[in-house]
Amino acid sequence: MLKEELETTAFLARIDIKEDEKEKYLEDINRMFEYVEVLQEPDVTGLNPTTHVTELRNVWREDIVKPCPREVIDQMLNSAPLREGSFYKIKKVIV
Repeated sequence: MLKEELETTAFLARIDIKEDEKEKYLEDINRMFEYVEVLQEPDVTGLNPTTHVTELRNVWREDIVKPCPREVIDQMLNSAPLREGSFYKIKKVIV
């Protein structure tokens, strides 16, 4: 990156860069560009994109709805601070 490009970028981004800081920023940005060039060197033609490092996949069990025993429901409702019928009663969340 050239000094003029840095100044234009700083102007567009509304960033005030002092004159003595410009050389340091130019060095840092140019080092980043060099690193990006290194990342572009390997030949990746023919490789499929990956979303995970390993081939592991989650194995989920089938979701089967089963009725809850009445004793469990009563135990849960009895431990609630407030209840209305067979429901927990809470303060209004959405205004």
